[in-house]
Amino acid sequence: MGTQDAAPMIEPGAVILMREPGGKRCRGAAGVAINALIDLLDESATDGQVSMDVVRRVAAAVLSARGPLSDYYARWEEGCDASFTLRRIEKQRIDFIGRILTQPFAALFEDEDSGIDRKVLPQFFAAVHMIVGTEPFDALKARANLAAERHHTPEGMVAWDDFYRDFDVVQIFEHLAVAIARSFRRFEPRRDWFLIVMNSSPNSISTASNAFIPRKSEDKMTREFSEIHMCRMFRALFSEFRPETFPAERKEAFMERWGAEPEKVFGPLFVSLLGREMAA
Repeated sequence: MGTQDAAPMIEPGAVILMREPGGKRCRGAAGVAINALIDLLDESATDGQVSMDVVRRVAAAVLSARGPLSDYYARWEEGCDASFTLRRIEKQRIDFIGRILTQPFAALFEDEDSGIDRKVLPQFFAAVHMIVGTEPFDALKARANLAAERHHTPEGMVAWDDFYRDFDVVQIFEHLAVAIARSFRRFEPRRDWFLIVMNSSPNSISTASNAFIPRKSEDKMTREFSEIHMCRMFRALFSEFRPETFPAERKEAFMERWGAEPEKVFGPLFVSLLGREMAA
């Protein structure tokens, strides 16, 4: 008698994790059509029997349907177009450390009264890069890339909510925030430098790693990033580091990492920002 491979035993109470099948949107659209087909076949059945001729005729009717089913297909197609467009855009979003830096004040981009738009981001990233230093910044960037890989979805996108909650991402942002806050201890000279960087416009465009072409004068941007804009940006950027956001456990962990209380690190910056806003 030949041996047979025994089916694996499942321990009582064990949890079986099943991967969700792919093509969720397409499966949803197909499901509506299949259910409509089944309903029509059920109505056409005689004693539970349906001839193949009737099946083909009903299927053709479902495929060429007008009215509500056709409208449903049209809406679903629009949703697919939007989903595919979003997926293409998401796959191009590979500056993950930039996403970490921007997330706290991203809402300002949608507020017309804030005076802050996405055009300032390249200069902001350049300023932070210079503040942190190339080697530490590149190390943080590598960690951010690894965190994004951990939160890739089967569709090749990033689960952003999970990404921002990732423990290492939280630590990366804290590292960047501490570096920026400490660089503003001498507020006025650092403020002046920051505004110069934020209002600068590159005179050339990179076309390769070692090739540049000059910008035409009409293409050079005239920026108007003021001290008020900086205060708005920083107030949002550092909002989670205000003293009231630090319970005892978080405060203790912060002090272990940075050798200082959060009030010592961020307090002077908050005082300076408040003073500048009141003077404006």
